[in-house]
Amino acid sequence: MKFKTSAIALAVAGTIAAPVAVQAGAEEVYASARVGLWNVDTGGQSDLEVRSFSSRFGAKGETDLGNGMTGFGRYEWNADMNSGASLSLRHRYVGLKGDFGSVLIGQTYQTFYNFVVGPNDNPWWHSGYNMVSYTGRTGDSITYAGSSGAVAFGVTGVFTPDADEDAPDETQLGVSFGIGDMTLGAAVRSFAADGAEDIVGVVLTGISAGDIGIGLGFQTQDDDTSFLANIGIGSAYVHIEQRSVDSDDTDRLGITLGYTQSLGRKTTAYYEFFTLDNDTGNSDDDVTRIMGVLKYDII
Repeated sequence: MKFKTSAIALAVAGTIAAPVAVQAGAEEVYASARVGLWNVDTGGQSDLEVRSFSSRFGAKGETDLGNGMTGFGRYEWNADMNSGASLSLRHRYVGLKGDFGSVLIGQTYQTFYNFVVGPNDNPWWHSGYNMVSYTGRTGDSITYAGSSGAVAFGVTGVFTPDADEDAPDETQLGVSFGIGDMTLGAAVRSFAADGAEDIVGVVLTGISAGDIGIGLGFQTQDDDTSFLANIGIGSAYVHIEQRSVDSDDTDRLGITLGYTQSLGRKTTAYYEFFTLDNDTGNSDDDVTRIMGVLKYDII
């Protein structure tokens, strides 16, 4: 039965992808297989597993509309199927861009991510575990992005389908500007729900010390805070996240050591070691992961 449902899902994926490939052209259709091995140690139990790590396929493109305007859009599906036959959406949006900036509607990374999470989102897999807010690919939203000189700015409105308010259920505002080779960014997530505290984040990236590149981040919501340091040395990186949670008086620490290796055209390998100390006083609550993944960009 499991084989049958997997076959059905793959057939559906092919039915979706084939017409898109014909209509969009080869440069706008893509697929990336990412499969590897990881060992997960949680609660004193260790498990070795072969699995997919965000394998995906999709189509994207843009069209010159004249008068300095361009239309663009993208659809992308997650095709991991680690626990059976299922596809899920990663990106789904359409938009317009021109001298005024860009406006897009749909699901993708939005303002808070773009300004204070994305600049330090360097690990392939182990990022966001210890941030006050990671956000990821937000759906049901409208985003505007623009710039003036060295200053970039953006705003997102999130409209949840089952909410009663006519106003956005969440508003995200972000701004960044250059300071020499560095970039300072700040953003806020503001919620319409009564009693929901704003989330504020700031980042500083582009710090250099010889061959070492450094990025720093800070987020806060009420009495909860998180600090981040991302250090890159060539193809290697160290990613550190610490979150202080007031409600249970814990200081959770996550550390990622990673390395990205180019094996040739369309082929990349990456390796990560990740450890998470939840600061509960119980070692069984801690997590350790070691992974090696081979990534091949099919088209």
